[in-house]
Amino acid sequence: MVSEDVRELIGRKRTMEVLELLISRGGMNYSEIEGQVNSSSDTISEALKLLCQYELAERTEESPRNVRYRPTETGREFAQAVESIEDILRD
Repeated sequence: MVSEDVRELIGRKRTMEVLELLISRGGMNYSEIEGQVNSSSDTISEALKLLCQYELAERTEESPRNVRYRPTETGREFAQAVESIEDILRD
């Protein structure tokens, strides 16, 4: 049975999109993410909070005005697992 945590991560609006963006760029600050994801600030903030909560991304405050988000190894593995599920559904 799929856990509620997994359902929340996969089902929450823009969460996987933000994770995939972080993986493709290696890390970004909030304004860069906001410029790439077509969604509200609240949605993006919630996605980042959720990714950090489950240790799929890490938040690093380099200065008060420069906060960066980077994918973790667990985040990369999670994204690969979701891609594998998508492959199964396509076949």
